[in-house]
Amino acid sequence: MLSQRYLKALLEGSKKSTIRPGVLRVAERVYIHSGGKIVAVAEVAEVVYKRVSELTERDALLDGFSSREELVAYLKKRYPGLRDDAVVTVVKFGKVSRLEMPEDAHYGGLTPVEIATLALNKLRLSPREQKVLKAVVETGSLRKAAIKLYGTVEKRGVIRKILRKAASLLMNGGLDREIKDY
Repeated sequence: MLSQRYLKALLEGSKKSTIRPGVLRVAERVYIHSGGKIVAVAEVAEVVYKRVSELTERDALLDGFSSREELVAYLKKRYPGLRDDAVVTVVKFGKVSRLEMPEDAHYGGLTPVEIATLALNKLRLSPREQKVLKAVVETGSLRKAAIKLYGTVEKRGVIRKILRKAASLLMNGGLDREIKDY
């Protein structure tokens, strides 16, 4: 998810990375969401983990900032409580292609496995929600997850509800908010 403020820089190639708090698993390509829709797909060239204190001028320039100080100030404002010893994930982009898709298409353009992975990394979840989303990631499908968890494919609706709610929170900046158990 990217602020409209940085979208033009990404599409023009002056923003070549993004930095997010925590250790994130990143797919080989990512969908860029902004302004209520999926606006681009980016190939991931490299993923690097480092502490905020280890961020460099080069990291700042790749992320579209004019200096390391400007980058760190932005990160600390955007993610209150982010400390210098906190680990961040630096995602460096390769090719970025413009898209125009409504965010509700295929869970906001993401597969159920991608939504489950993001939710497990970014949202506070109940033990039941964690169990359901882990099953989606491990099995790679709603059908297989339903069979694994409930012994029948008929319970896919339970999984879909959790995925839709997680996708909604992720799309609307609900990071670190709880999702209600179903």
